Amino acid sequence: MNGCAAPMPCDAGEVGRGAGIDMAFGSRRGHRTGKEDVMTNPTQSTIEDAFRRQVRGDAKVKNTHLLVSSESRGVELRAAEGRTGETQANPRQPIHMTSVGKLFTATVSGLLHEAGELSFDAPITTYLDEDITRGLHVFRGQDLSGQIQVRHLLNQSSGLADEFWPLLQRMREDPSLDLTPREAVLWGKEHLSPKARPGQSHHYTDTNYHLLGLIVEQVTGAPFHQVLHGLVFSPLGMDSAFMQGYSRPAVASDQPVAEFYVDGVNYAGDARFSHLDYAGGGVTAELDDYLRFMQALVEHHW
Repeated sequence: MNGCAAPMPCDAGEVGRGAGIDMAFGSRRGHRTGKEDVMTNPTQSTIEDAFRRQVRGDAKVKNTHLLVSSESRGVELRAAEGRTGETQANPRQPIHMTSVGKLFTATVSGLLHEAGELSFDAPITTYLDEDITRGLHVFRGQDLSGQIQVRHLLNQSSGLADEFWPLLQRMREDPSLDLTPREAVLWGKEHLSPKARPGQSHHYTDTNYHLLGLIVEQVTGAPFHQVLHGLVFSPLGMDSAFMQGYSRPAVASDQPVAEFYVDGVNYAGDARFSHLDYAGGGVTAELDDYLRFMQALVEHHW
């Protein structure tokens, strides 16, 4: 396993201003997070000591990265432990944040909603073709696919089963298996059964966010990764950010992408994993760029 810790903006008010958005993916202005040196204080020392002690005491952890930023508390901590190949872990490494990427997908969906391009209350049949939606959610003999709303995908209450983990297992068994997100959804429709009626209960699944990615593509007429760069990465100046297997960063890092593991298998740079991950968690970036995103999200800087 890898132990990537998400950046934590401890104070919502400590955010730069000046981000902008252009729905046509044109020129943008962004805000940057300063990297001024902050004198180490007892709180910061306690956090860092606990972090390093925990990581060094767990042989299963290959590498892990931590960023904690709080101006009011005098904490500006960036730390890393472990290795990527022969390279010592570095806080400036791009890291794959797995399902934290769902937050980016939800943000893109929210921006399109605010622009009047996407309705949370609309059934997904409004945006997706019949090949996907027909028979997608057959529960106790009833086809309830038309009852799934966009909001059910966002809040994980569609009742659909998760196709990610069964397909990842199949990929381990078959090195030639490489599916598009659409193919993954269709496989799940054929081989898996829904867990509940739409809107009835919470069942966490990557399937919901794969469908959101496909909806974003249908609404915008652009590949999901292009929309992500246009609406999030570029406006916020997230120059190191990209979607693994789909795009490249605006500015290439001088550090290798940190390895990340699932059941002992390193999937960094694995295109098949990236194609399956898609809008369910494909974002890779340096910690400071994740912090820019979290600060902008908290302060509504779009």
